[in-house]
Amino acid sequence: MDWIWKAIVIITVGSLLLRLTGRTSIGKLTMLDVLLMLILGPLFIRPVEDANMWKTFGTAIVLILTVWLIRTLLVRYASLRALWIGKPIPIIVNGKVELSAMKSLNLTDEGLNAQLRTAGINDRDDVECATIESSGQLTIRLKPHKVPATKQDIEQLKQLIESRLPK
Repeated sequence: MDWIWKAIVIITVGSLLLRLTGRTSIGKLTMLDVLLMLILGPLFIRPVEDANMWKTFGTAIVLILTVWLIRTLLVRYASLRALWIGKPIPIIVNGKVELSAMKSLNLTDEGLNAQLRTAGINDRDDVECATIESSGQLTIRLKPHKVPATKQDIEQLKQLIESRLPK
């Protein structure tokens, strides 16, 4: 019966400790978050295997405090952030593909085209600028003549047409 109360304490304390990391879900985890989860998972099971539960929680607290310290340093120091997380890499500049950037990212033409299609862009020639962010997301800016009309654009066109109609 010892394992039942340990399981309850592990889930409760583990949830509270993970909550201290500032995450409420696993969506959009950073590299640091993934690493922390990979370490904490096996660590939290140790008390069930008769390891010292309080030593396990102490280790988890040290890990979480270390992650908190690293995050604090990353927010404060841009140079450390660039080293740890990386910088955005432009892969299309002024409508031209940067082959050296594609090579450094190990990104093929097919991979780039797939990411563009996922973003709803079927023709690479429509793209003015595209950047792979440090999160891995592709950010795209279309050429000015390919940008979809906004409600404001349509409203201005409507007013222009109405102003030229005979009354």
